[in-house]
Amino acid sequence: MNNQLRTIAVDLTPVLPGGENGGAKIFVLELLRRLAEMSPQTQFVLLTQVASHEELATLDRPNMRRQMVVGQVLANSLRPRLLGLASRVLPHLPGRLRRVVSRLGYKVNAMLKRGSSSALLRDMAADLLFCPFTAPTYFEPGVPTVCTIYDLQYNTYPEFFAAEDVANRERTFIEACRRATVLAAISDYSRDSAIAHGNLASSRIHTIYLRMAQRIAPGVENDKAILRRHNLTPQGYLIYPANFWRHKNHEMLLTAFGMVRHQGLSVDIKLVCTGAPGARQDWLISAAHTMNLGDHVLFPGYLSDADLATLIANCKGVVFPSLYEGFGLPVIEAMAAGVPVACSNTTSLPEVAADAAILFDPRVPTQVAQAMIALVENEALRARLIQAGQRRAAEFSDSECMAREYWELFQHALANVKHENLLTGAYADGWVGHCLHIQVAPAANKQTLAIEFSVPEWLPERRLTMQVSLHGNRLGDSFVFDHTTNAALSLPIEPAGGGYEVTITPTFVPAYTGHGNDHRELSAILQKCGIVHADGKYDALFPEKVNA
Repeated sequence: MNNQLRTIAVDLTPVLPGGENGGAKIFVLELLRRLAEMSPQTQFVLLTQVASHEELATLDRPNMRRQMVVGQVLANSLRPRLLGLASRVLPHLPGRLRRVVSRLGYKVNAMLKRGSSSALLRDMAADLLFCPFTAPTYFEPGVPTVCTIYDLQYNTYPEFFAAEDVANRERTFIEACRRATVLAAISDYSRDSAIAHGNLASSRIHTIYLRMAQRIAPGVENDKAILRRHNLTPQGYLIYPANFWRHKNHEMLLTAFGMVRHQGLSVDIKLVCTGAPGARQDWLISAAHTMNLGDHVLFPGYLSDADLATLIANCKGVVFPSLYEGFGLPVIEAMAAGVPVACSNTTSLPEVAADAAILFDPRVPTQVAQAMIALVENEALRARLIQAGQRRAAEFSDSECMAREYWELFQHALANVKHENLLTGAYADGWVGHCLHIQVAPAANKQTLAIEFSVPEWLPERRLTMQVSLHGNRLGDSFVFDHTTNAALSLPIEPAGGGYEVTITPTFVPAYTGHGNDHRELSAILQKCGIVHADGKYDALFPEKVNA
């Protein structure tokens, strides 16, 4: 392997305990194991957060170690939850209390963000940053960065997300497009969606499939005990292995299963819905009882790999009515286990399943019901699907090949990292959140960085504080400004260029302070930012049209 990649930092701070990350976590852990095996001369530093740091000890290798990044833990795992809690609680509080809680909330929010380090990669001499959960949180100028794009579901189905979650996901996608040297997509569907939404050049993003069909294999000696524990018999149930997120479409599945039960089957079949417990699961259990399906629909919760493999291997078929998938790993896993599959005909699923599954419109319950009946009663079709499914799964079974494709992408990023002037952190309308990042390329002649901010009169805080840093080191004193005057700074730029960071505190969310329905986290408005050369030439970084 190329010894230029001596150290790779991998951002695992988004990893949560258990199954809350869905298939993305399964993919990332398998990929990292393979990368460590095939690249023994490369050191992988896994950036972790406190909630999952110990769980990730299974990845420890001579060339792979964990590093808990405590400041970023708060910024990445607590801040989204605080924002989500605020969006649910604030509307129900009296006006004065709402304003007090909101003011306290965004002060705490800003404090959490200040714990981050701007020179983490530089300190560990990282040759590349890999962001397998998309967000380039630890991006540093000059360090090649690879981000994985799973899907843009928030853009297709914004109604499935809280408004602030849509804003955060869009910000993450934009930052990945701007900062990544190169992007990976888990399917052609996801790649095409990213190109269209992000106005990306096709050369910026590459499809690398989730080649993990053989990830789990049932232990035959434990099958009977596991099935008994879940009150199941071989071939006596259909299974839907998915978390209870809204796009997974469990309501439609229950409706279709009710139709199947009403029409009658030649055999008594149960429906098993796996997934991490929570409020959605509780609601679906209640709905199943209301529909008189309580004795026929089982919710075993989040399952270990061994239990899930056993339940899939012994089922009558897998039904997968998801409205949106970036890939659809359970479909391929079922095919690899020799189980017939029926799945949606939307998003990435036709690309992944091809002709090896029954395809149906997940929005039409009669089609879902007919597919379930066929899985149970049409033996000739079942035999064809099993055979075709195993052939299809073989095309997605080589996780070592997947790791090689990622390694080649890392090498591509290393060879194509650009040292150019780049501004990230500002929205198209000029609003900035907590931090503005400015990457300045080296130059032989004298350069000056010119920045100007303004704030509207209705800003919740009377004064804002701005601090400029270079590679994590503060440059001079902080600067305080308010709506009565614009904040204009002129900073000499080091000949070597580098990564400048402008932090502004406090931040606020307009929707939480009675100023419209804007759920973005904001601070001030960037009026202009650019580089002034010794000869007077001005290179505008903002405002300008930036091609991602």
